[in-house]
Amino acid sequence: MASQTDPSLYRTDGQRRAPGARVKDLSGIGMADRIRQHDWTACPLGPQAVWPPHLQATVDLMAAHGFPMIVLWGTDLLQIYNDGYAEIMAEKHPAGLGQPTAECWPEVWHINGPIYDRVWQGETLVFSDKCYPLHRRGALQDVWFTITYSPLRDGHGDIEGVLVTMFDTTAEHVARVERERSEAELRLSNERLRLNEERFRQFAAASSDVLWIRDADTLAAELQSTAFDSVYGIAADEAACELREWAARVVPDDRDAAIGTLRDVRDGTRRVHEFRVLRPSDGQFRWIRDTVFPLFDAQGRVTRIAGISSDVTDERRWTEHQSVLVAELQHRVRNIMATIGSITLRTRESATSVEDYAQRLSGRVMSLARTQALLTRAANVGIDLRTLLTDELGSHAATESRVVLRGPSTVVPPKAAEVLSLAIHELASNAVRHGALREPSGRVDVTWSLREGGPERWLDVRWRETHAPRDDWQQPCRRGFGMALVEERIPYELDGEGHMRMSPDGTEAQISFPLRQRDSILQTDAPSSAGVGGGSVDLGDAALLAGCRVLVVEDDFYLAHDTAAALRSAGAEVDGPHSAAATALHALSTGRVDAAVVDLNLGRGAEASLVKALQAAGLPYVVVTGYDDTVESGMQAACVRLQKPAAAASTARALAGLVRQRRH
Repeated sequence: MASQTDPSLYRTDGQRRAPGARVKDLSGIGMADRIRQHDWTACPLGPQAVWPPHLQATVDLMAAHGFPMIVLWGTDLLQIYNDGYAEIMAEKHPAGLGQPTAECWPEVWHINGPIYDRVWQGETLVFSDKCYPLHRRGALQDVWFTITYSPLRDGHGDIEGVLVTMFDTTAEHVARVERERSEAELRLSNERLRLNEERFRQFAAASSDVLWIRDADTLAAELQSTAFDSVYGIAADEAACELREWAARVVPDDRDAAIGTLRDVRDGTRRVHEFRVLRPSDGQFRWIRDTVFPLFDAQGRVTRIAGISSDVTDERRWTEHQSVLVAELQHRVRNIMATIGSITLRTRESATSVEDYAQRLSGRVMSLARTQALLTRAANVGIDLRTLLTDELGSHAATESRVVLRGPSTVVPPKAAEVLSLAIHELASNAVRHGALREPSGRVDVTWSLREGGPERWLDVRWRETHAPRDDWQQPCRRGFGMALVEERIPYELDGEGHMRMSPDGTEAQISFPLRQRDSILQTDAPSSAGVGGGSVDLGDAALLAGCRVLVVEDDFYLAHDTAAALRSAGAEVDGPHSAAATALHALSTGRVDAAVVDLNLGRGAEASLVKALQAAGLPYVVVTGYDDTVESGMQAACVRLQKPAAAASTARALAGLVRQRRH
């Protein structure tokens, strides 16, 4: 590459020479004078006066030339050079004048020697930006030249020397190499950036959370990942760019805190905040957790705000559900422990020894455990009566040959199952200790039937033991635990009847109670998991305005969207919101409007025409105004007037009342 800067314009120290200044060595003698003053008698050239005319002409031309030039004369290639070349010589000057070039430049002879051979054969050689390792200032330095080697001929065309013309391109070469290196690094950096951006794009696209970035000053969105559509229920390009568009999706109760969190992060501190949004795609309120953090520039200033938005609705519901489960567990444990405590005290009353106490208590607790195991297989379902009897009698090793069970398929409600199972346990225990199951010939018959007893069906259970009469039998002198269960607990807790009769040849019990649904001790009054509410814009599942298309006219951005959200929560389809009466009148003219909510502060003349149009169409409407009661007049019965500030839910309920009156 040719240099665009004449090297003769610069000194060896890099400073630019004054215009018209000639290059001189430290002695102040220019090369033209030095050539004339040089003692040429000591070299083959001889005195300058005897030089061939064409050599003298070439030297004169070279000495006056601004570019570095050197004449290499004769087979020894003796050096004659100008001021520009003297600068290239550096400390080799002025000793190099008249010196064979091989002696002056041994470090580059391996490069120049073959070139001179070719020039001596008549070639003219040109090299652009060619590197020469020159020994200068005590060290080898790579220097680049654009250089021409051409033969010097005499009058007969014979070659007698070489003319070398050059200029130093080192600065340009180094600059080009540095530029190419910088460009390569930039390309590499751009490629890495592209790959990183591609990885981030794939990561953001795959994430179920919303990844976003906003400008710290304007809070305008610069990036929203594709998850925005599913989390917020609306396309990112529709509601994400402007802060107010995003904030309109946040329920009014949470909006100020959500916006405040974005602004507060500009102080450089990370924050986590939760808020609710109304998702237009399905009308659901959802809890969003925003993890917001600052992004800094090279000077440490917060220039961007980034965040990760996660839908944590299910997480919050699960947390609430866990609270319910803990409450249920606490309730169940307390109830069971209270029941066991009562059984423990009553067992003490009838026990005759420590061993007898332990056996009776263990049997009763195990009976309770068996019943609870059956009840917990499915919540609030109850127990099949045959299964209850089989499990309880089986726990006493009663064989089928000695026990007969007869009756229809019957499911006993949970509460009744708990009471009945313990009564059956006591009857079976007594049969093993004292009754039919004590003797090989004894027999137990359990029969049951269903009967209508007013508004509820009743279950009648008959327990009958038979065995050989005992001569030593005596009527018990006190009521035992089993008799108390049958005759006292069943009437008290089940509103039923219970009777027991003991005789020398067996025991008979008659138990009757209504199959009424009652909670067992495992049932709790713990509240069910709450749904996600939208605060002041949430009308729940009331569907007060289902099938109704409502025109909304309001120029306050947030109030308009909050009113629309409340109407949708009530089941309405919203036309708008409209900020101007003209567009609202056009929508009304289509005939697809069933009711309206109108702000009377848009501009008195315009909205008056809108109200008249609503009255002419006979549509119910709510007007919301900041004026006092004396301003508007002439409103018809199908209108409700609310004064600002009016809650969005109140506006929706007021309109629902008008619509309901019209339908009826």
